[in-house]
Amino acid sequence: MSSLTKLTKLVIVLSFAAGCSTFSDLSRLGGNLGGEDQNYAAGSSLSGQLSGNDRDALADAFVVAMDEGFTQKWRGRRVGGTIEPGAYAISNLLAHPASLIDAVRADLDLSHKMETDLGLYVLTRNSNVRTGPGSENKIAEVLPSGTGVTVVGRVINKPWMLVSVNDSVRGYVFQDLLIKAPGTELELAGGPQRRPFLCRRFSQELVTMRDKEEWQGAACHDGAGWRLAPSEPQLVDDEELAGF
Repeated sequence: MSSLTKLTKLVIVLSFAAGCSTFSDLSRLGGNLGGEDQNYAAGSSLSGQLSGNDRDALADAFVVAMDEGFTQKWRGRRVGGTIEPGAYAISNLLAHPASLIDAVRADLDLSHKMETDLGLYVLTRNSNVRTGPGSENKIAEVLPSGTGVTVVGRVINKPWMLVSVNDSVRGYVFQDLLIKAPGTELELAGGPQRRPFLCRRFSQELVTMRDKEEWQGAACHDGAGWRLAPSEPQLVDDEELAGF
């Protein structure tokens, strides 16, 4: 075991627009995650300068940007800005539910609860990667035999695994096509059961009469709307914790 002085500590900050809460599972949030209930400028220090009209104008543009993938400019009564949508990601599958895994596509079926944190596997033959957990779903790509994958989710009551390659989720593979990676056969694996959320990263700019600010964030969709994602946990080393 390494020296205690070399241990890193996980600083977990879950900051939501409506306040600060801690959740072991993002599935518990419930409610409508998007639309008029959201202040999509919550990640900015200028957020308090937005009027209700400004927030409404931002919300309309934000939803279009997230849904359609095009940069949106907006103007309210006192404030304007730009939303630039970024890459897709998936939340609620890693040890900390706020952590995001990059995703190569947005059309994955994420409506199923999954067992998480299954570890490293290898494909035993050329394998179809599908958009959902079933042979009726579209083939997104074919991965060659011998490809190493990380199983980020195993669908409950279905023989399908959600896999990532090089830290990016690719889709579902039939579980009989996978074996544990050599050297990991005896490792304990399997985390809590959760339902994943589709997320999308973004960058925003706010412009007021006197100030301008840019920042980055992510929003996740629960099937009802987009909600700003909680902050991802950050690893802080001992020197930083000590104030050096």
